[in-house]
Amino acid sequence: MQKKRVKEDKRSERKESLLSSKTNSAGSERNVKLKTFRIMGLLLSLLIFTFSLAGQGRQRGIHASVGYAWPRQDNLGSALASSLGLDFQLRRNWRLVLDFSYARYPVNFDPQGLMEGTLVSTPFWIRLQYNFFPGPISPYLGGGVGYVFNRFQMEGMVTIPEVTISQKVDDNWGFIVGVGAEWRLRGEQVTVFGEANYLTCSPPGVTSINDMNFGRREERFSVDLNSWQLRLGIRYFY
Repeated sequence: MQKKRVKEDKRSERKESLLSSKTNSAGSERNVKLKTFRIMGLLLSLLIFTFSLAGQGRQRGIHASVGYAWPRQDNLGSALASSLGLDFQLRRNWRLVLDFSYARYPVNFDPQGLMEGTLVSTPFWIRLQYNFFPGPISPYLGGGVGYVFNRFQMEGMVTIPEVTISQKVDDNWGFIVGVGAEWRLRGEQVTVFGEANYLTCSPPGVTSINDMNFGRREERFSVDLNSWQLRLGIRYFY
């Protein structure tokens, strides 16, 4: 009888730990969704503001680029990066640039961080750009802030039925600075540009381990997305 009671007590403890972990995870998911809605609201407000600037008769344009990114973190591989964006001329030498970027980083196993897989990073950048002087070739300096959306997919992970492991990289704010130059191809409308940028972002990550015998536990770590990026692109003003 006493052994049965001990077994029942252990089972009830495991159930309680699993229930509490599910409740905590549900609460954290609600907080993440609320944070995402707030960020999207802020970005939408910024977009409305920029379109109101465009409606005041200022020159505006669109651009596309492709390049390569080299992260500083050892277990993150280099990646092809692409972007689409909008340009708004504020004054003669000042320009507001909105960038939507995309990159897929191959990830090697790190015992203190991410396991083997693929990290997809999609930043939204808002930058100010200063062109030093007008002409056929115009160098410029720029910098800004953005919000980086991250999604990590584990690959090649061997699990057992009693234990499941998952990892997630949170979204986070980032900063970007860079230099570049653009070449005018046809009047004031079409330019080709080249840029060298440095991106800084350190999002937190979490490893979730669900064990049928010992419940759920989480291990937190940080991901270093600081990276250099070279890119080439084309702009069209209208």
